[in-house]
Amino acid sequence: MDVLLSMSVFRRVVETGNFSEVAREMEMSQPTVSKHVAALESRLNVKLLNRSTRSLSLTDVGKHYYDRSVYLLDELYETESTLQNQQSQPTGTLRINTPVTFGELNIVPHVWQFLSEYPDLNIDLIMDDHYVDLVKEGVDMAIRVGPLTDSCLISRKIGDSPRVAVASPDYLAANGEPETLQDLKTHNCIVYMLLTTLNEWHFTGAQGKESIRVNGRFSVNNPRAIRQAVLADQGIAITPLWLMEDSIKKGDAKVILNKYVPTPLEVHALYPDRRFVPAKVRCFIDFIRTKLN
Repeated sequence: MDVLLSMSVFRRVVETGNFSEVAREMEMSQPTVSKHVAALESRLNVKLLNRSTRSLSLTDVGKHYYDRSVYLLDELYETESTLQNQQSQPTGTLRINTPVTFGELNIVPHVWQFLSEYPDLNIDLIMDDHYVDLVKEGVDMAIRVGPLTDSCLISRKIGDSPRVAVASPDYLAANGEPETLQDLKTHNCIVYMLLTTLNEWHFTGAQGKESIRVNGRFSVNNPRAIRQAVLADQGIAITPLWLMEDSIKKGDAKVILNKYVPTPLEVHALYPDRRFVPAKVRCFIDFIRTKLN
């Protein structure tokens, strides 16, 4: 029995809670996954997992074995990666999670250059606007825009995302152009639902930091839909500059409230809390940081 392989299989079973998911991820059959766990239990003469038709849970011994397995496997991975990095470029597959629209416009255009610079690396880009558990999903790193809530992850700031207040010329012609934050209360404001601030918009003006609670008839969880709503003359929005820049240049959207600057959103790279950061993660963070600044 390959004990290290069985430990790796056991670790991923615990982290995903699903034999089928591990089988797919590690390209083996589900019975093979079960055999690896059973082989460990037989070798140790202990029960590691409590199994039912609906759930998996660690026994007390299993919890201890899992913790030690994670430590030993990470130590081994660190040692191997250190030796490999001394002789060659990063290899393997880098799994990255990023918000959908941000990824499409700010990450994907640079991926091809990164792949050409690191020919022995593959990238799995997982674009999702909702929270992804990096450990459970087996993701190496995530790129997140805005306030962070992942206290268990290590973060590194890789850029800022300036924002602007925008509306279409036709909307402004029909409804007037606001000149103060209080004027926004009489306007239809388009709200991005995935920001923690929701309909409370934050700015920096002559008086310092200011905020205003807005209202509107349309809220959505997708940045592209916000852009479409603005261009369809549906109201005012606070958006990342990169989302509306082309439309602003064409005259299809206009930056308003020039005396107030919407609070920029910080862009962070996040990765699991480990003492060792894989070279492939470090290389991508360093690379994409130069592209976002």
